[in-house]
Amino acid sequence: KVSSFSHSPNGSPYSMSVAPVERSHYRFSPILYNNSTSKDDCITDVKSLDTFLRNEEEKQHRVQLGSSDSSSPSSSPTFWNYSRSMADHAQILRKFQYQLACRSQAPSAHKDEADLSSKQAAEEVWARVTMNRQLLDHIDSWTAKFRNWINDTILVPLVEEMESVSTQLRRMGCPELQIGEASISSLKQAALVKAPLIPTLNVLVQYLDLTPNQEYLVERIRELSQGGCMSSFRWNGGGDFKGRKWDTDLPTDSSILMHVFCTYLDSRLPPHPKYPDGKTFTSQHFIQTPDKPDTSNENVFCIYQSSINPPHYELIYECHPYSLPKGRNNMFHTLLMFLYIIKTKESGMLG
Repeated sequence: KVSSFSHSPNGSPYSMSVAPVERSHYRFSPILYNNSTSKDDCITDVKSLDTFLRNEEEKQHRVQLGSSDSSSPSSSPTFWNYSRSMADHAQILRKFQYQLACRSQAPSAHKDEADLSSKQAAEEVWARVTMNRQLLDHIDSWTAKFRNWINDTILVPLVEEMESVSTQLRRMGCPELQIGEASISSLKQAALVKAPLIPTLNVLVQYLDLTPNQEYLVERIRELSQGGCMSSFRWNGGGDFKGRKWDTDLPTDSSILMHVFCTYLDSRLPPHPKYPDGKTFTSQHFIQTPDKPDTSNENVFCIYQSSINPPHYELIYECHPYSLPKGRNNMFHTLLMFLYIIKTKESGMLG
């Protein structure tokens, strides 16, 4: 059911010749697909145009008010109705009550200067890859689309597969082998024994082979998959676990996302005899400290994690390191540069 866990290269929603940043999932309002028009709906003059635009603004405003209260079924677009009580409206409007914003204690000039310095540093790094200075104008858009792509293509199917495998294991009389409860070593053993019955278990184990704390990892992947754009993502931290704040004994969100991204590409590339463990992409294109890349080898093209906490990633290409600014977008921007180089300088091909 879940194509993302298939080893067939044809199952990928995007071919490797086109980077994920070039595509995105657009969600359109059902209003845009309402083709039931009458003669009265035709726009024949400026007045009817003004009326149409005013009506559309009111519709969009009502939809925004309705979709904000996700806990109520009546607020869903599927259950949208116009017969709400005054109490319902009051509850919604309280969420939109106007309040004065608190003035930041820190001088805003310092933040502006830091942002400007970071942007200039990024421009200098990108200038070594492309002469197109306008490319940076698209980085924010690319980042948002890339986050959506990771969520829709990797995280959501991963969560669905974890639920499916756990259900299958329960039905087979193995309740002790639940995803998120069993140890990674137990899951690896089960993947060998039960491969004919649950063929996707072996692939799933590769995604979970990051930390001994399986309970936290599975819980955090579920949290990150919610909302569509990984709104809970914390580049240098993670989520609360069993009532305590995240600490360095747990993987950062950046480490989790980098791991599932590399594992996903491992599953998309064909098997290589040099890498019998199946980690064809990870073995060639990802290096983590304390290991270091061979920058004297012009064939080395990899993402290098030079720091674990806080996480920082660099790109090694043609004997040159490309270190984009530190911070919350460092991992995304490094991956975007990696994909950009594949598309523009490597003919869309890996290997």
